[in-house]
Amino acid sequence: MINIGITGQSGFIGTHLCNYLGLKTDEVTRIPFEDAIFSDQSRLESFVKQCDVIVHLAALNRHHDPQTIYNTNILLVKKLISALENTNSKPHILFSSSTQEERDNIFGKSKREGRQLLAEWAERNGALFTGMVIPNVFGPFGNPYYNSVVATFSHQLTHNEEPKVEVDAQLKLIYVGDLVKEIFECIRNKDNNKEYKIAHTNEAKVTEILELLKSYKSVILKKGFFPT
Repeated sequence: MINIGITGQSGFIGTHLCNYLGLKTDEVTRIPFEDAIFSDQSRLESFVKQCDVIVHLAALNRHHDPQTIYNTNILLVKKLISALENTNSKPHILFSSSTQEERDNIFGKSKREGRQLLAEWAERNGALFTGMVIPNVFGPFGNPYYNSVVATFSHQLTHNEEPKVEVDAQLKLIYVGDLVKEIFECIRNKDNNKEYKIAHTNEAKVTEILELLKSYKSVILKKGFFPT
C-alpha cells in the first residue's frame, strides 16, 4: 500500500485526485489533509511522516495583490521543506507547476521557483521528485474567475452574462480527469524528473472555446438536447 497525501486536497484538482485515489483502495491509503495544517508545524510534520508520496497542489492562483500570490506560494513550499527536513522524511514529492512558468507573471514565477526549491531538496536528500508542468486544466466543479476560463465562461453564460475575451490566446488544455490519471501513473512509475511536462489533450483559442460553450447553451439549455 502507498500512503499518499495531497496538499490542497479540497481544491479543484485536489478533490478530483482524492476521489480518484479513493477508487484505488487495493493500492492506496489516503492521508487526510486540510489547509489549516500549514499553520501548525507539529501537524504538518506529523502529516509528512505518514506519507510515502505527497502531491503538493496547495497554492494561491489569484489575488488583487500579485506579491501576495508569490509570497504565499513560496512560503507553502518552504514550510513543506522545513517539515520534511525536521522529520528526516523523504517521500516522493510531486509538485504542480504550470505552463504559466513560461510567462512573465508573478504566479508563473512562484511556481517555477517553488519547483526549483523542491528539486534542490530532493537532490540533497536522495528523494524522488516530479516537477509537473501542467497546461490549463478544465472540468467539473472548476471555480469561475479562479480555476479556468472554461469555468468562467460557463458561469457567465448560465447566468445571462455576456463573456468578454480580453486576449484571444491559443490555450493548451487538459481535462481534470485525464490529469489525475497522469498524476497517479507518475506515482506508480516513480517518475524522477524535475521538469515533467504534462501533455495537453486539447488546444483552442479563447474565442473558439467561447463559441463552443455558446453552442452548448443553445442546444442544452434552450432545446433540452444533450449531445453524445
